[in-house]
Amino acid sequence: YHILHSDGVFDTVDPYGVASGIDSERSMVVNLAETDPVGWEQDKRPEIRPEDRCVYELHVKDFSSDPNSGVSDKHRGKFLAFTEEGTTLSGDGIHATGLDYLKSLGISHVHLLPVFDFGSVPEDDAEAFNWGYDPVNYNVPEGSYATDPFHGAVRVAEVKRMVKALHDNGLSVVMDVVYNHVYDAGAFCFNQIVPGYFSRISSDGKYSNGSFCGNDTASERSMVRKYIVDSVCYWADEYHMDGFRFDIASLLDTVTINEIMTAVHRKHPNVIFYGEGWDMKTELTKPG
Repeated sequence: YHILHSDGVFDTVDPYGVASGIDSERSMVVNLAETDPVGWEQDKRPEIRPEDRCVYELHVKDFSSDPNSGVSDKHRGKFLAFTEEGTTLSGDGIHATGLDYLKSLGISHVHLLPVFDFGSVPEDDAEAFNWGYDPVNYNVPEGSYATDPFHGAVRVAEVKRMVKALHDNGLSVVMDVVYNHVYDAGAFCFNQIVPGYFSRISSDGKYSNGSFCGNDTASERSMVRKYIVDSVCYWADEYHMDGFRFDIASLLDTVTINEIMTAVHRKHPNVIFYGEGWDMKTELTKPG
């Protein structure tokens, strides 16, 4: 979008965009129905009793990037590594890797470190690495984990294929979400459209920095709260996510957290939530 306001003229992506081209430079219009894998409408969340939950945290790239992982070269370090069955260490046929290894652990939930679009990693650089706690486009999957980061529909389809493969093998999927700060507050699309609205501004006129990442999200503002609620619901609805782990959850206000859970549970009562409970200092903004 080409945005004009009192601070100047800005070109920015759509905050509600669901796909993008390489490195988040442009939002991309896609037909989401065409990204659904075969059988997606029949995809079901595994039924797991609370007392049987066992969560295994992993990083998408770390999971399969090693040449000895047994995963095909095209899928190593990618979403689709989770769709390969029968992989073994260096192809020895004995020591299970990948999806088969996860199943052998007896876990119930796979906790994925951030898989939404994040900064600091050129999406076409196979050697680049980052944990992913640098949000850029909240509703867009990360392109560096896709087999083709240039075409927005590919990353969307491949996340769905990953989730379905895990579900088909009895594993639930938890998404690590980072709504407490963004990669670059000044360049973040929401702040480009309405300057400073998405981020807390301290009494000294600078971004509040309780996150120690340069900025804190102003979740107490009505349209920021709505955006976060809508975003989590989108991942639960469109991608069939079974749970959400909130990074530095203490920086988000309680009302927002409760609204998120209530909204998701209307359609998906068994989705689980947990969060990081650090006591971080932040400066709340005026509601608006």
